[in-house]
Amino acid sequence: MRVEPRFREQISCLVRKVRRAKALDQALSPEDRVAFNDFLVSVVAVLLSPRLGERCGVGELAAFSSEVAHRHRAEGRPVNDFVVEEVLRRVHGVPTLFCSRPVPEYAVSAAGGAVVRYVNNTDPAVATDIDRLLDAAEELHRRRTGR
Repeated sequence: MRVEPRFREQISCLVRKVRRAKALDQALSPEDRVAFNDFLVSVVAVLLSPRLGERCGVGELAAFSSEVAHRHRAEGRPVNDFVVEEVLRRVHGVPTLFCSRPVPEYAVSAAGGAVVRYVNNTDPAVATDIDRLLDAAEELHRRRTGR
């Protein structure tokens, strides 16, 4: 699946803390949000690879999810630990938590955004290297989706 330039722009704005990120998020149609979230999973995978590695267990995912959610809530932003963990499980190919009912796509976007924000706030190289990271995420996305 092709990555739309506006998806890259939305992530870049989020990392650079530009208000346009919110407007781009709000402009996503339900179909666009599904495609955006698929790319967001690739972005999160690239961002977390140095931190969690490619092979980590459910315990590490749960602990990192709690850490992200705690920091996010400390900033006055609501987030659900379990949805953050769900995004991380998608990244690492671990069975999902929510088998009977899928997580709403807007919640996946919010949780993925929380992870991006957390990594950006704890690693100054993310903002500096955002274009390279997005290129790597786009390449991973192509490999994951076969397009």
